[in-house]
Amino acid sequence: MPISRRTLIERIDRFLRSIENRNIEPGRWEAYCAKQALEAVNNEDIEWGEALIDFAKMPPELRTSTTLPDFSPQNASPTLVELRAELERIKASGP
Repeated sequence: MPISRRTLIERIDRFLRSIENRNIEPGRWEAYCAKQALEAVNNEDIEWGEALIDFAKMPPELRTSTTLPDFSPQNASPTLVELRAELERIKASGP
């Protein structure tokens, strides 16, 4: 059963908090997946957003660039501040 938009937002929030608690910037993979999950929320593609958060948590030894579309070294990695700001913007925009 698919999760709700609100549940996905909460999952993204918990994920970002876990990175904040480590007091480091997210790795490139984590940042890319979180950014894409936030875009999925904006596009109301909740199932894909859920998959992206699961990908973000994937252990490094299981990660491949073929897992995610458009994951290339040329793409800039968003910062934790940028990810948090986008999440807060989404939360403020309502359900």
